[in-house]
Amino acid sequence: QNATGAVSSLFTGSEQQKTDLDTAVEKLEAVKERLQKAQALFRDDEQTEFIVVTIPTVMATKESCRLIDSLRAERVPVRRLCVNQVLPDANTEAFLKRRNADQTTAMAVFREDAGLRRLQRVTAPLLDLEVRGLMALRYFGGIVWDQTPEDPAA
Repeated sequence: QNATGAVSSLFTGSEQQKTDLDTAVEKLEAVKERLQKAQALFRDDEQTEFIVVTIPTVMATKESCRLIDSLRAERVPVRRLCVNQVLPDANTEAFLKRRNADQTTAMAVFREDAGLRRLQRVTAPLLDLEVRGLMALRYFGGIVWDQTPEDPAA
């Protein structure tokens, strides 16, 4: 291609450039359509629910609050909060007392925060072993999901 043709193609584009551009635009339009469908699915409260899973520490509580605020800003349905690793009430050792005090502070945030207290809440206990494998997961799932959730109105 001579210099005149090269300069001319900058303004008008060659046939190949036009074809390449058309292909790129078609691909972008397809991606845009898929993203719009995904966005609609995330916002459809008949088909989708985002369940926030967290642990009862102050930092995790703050992160959960920010996440829920962001999801709500995007109109993503959030109705439940699963608080994991909740210690049992009967603790006598110094470490467990300190952990329990920190956890009590975080759990109060879940009950008192205007955005969180309306959510149906289930708690998951802290186990002494990591939950691994199908049998352990089924056992743990039974503990978590077979309980009566805390009433957000209470």
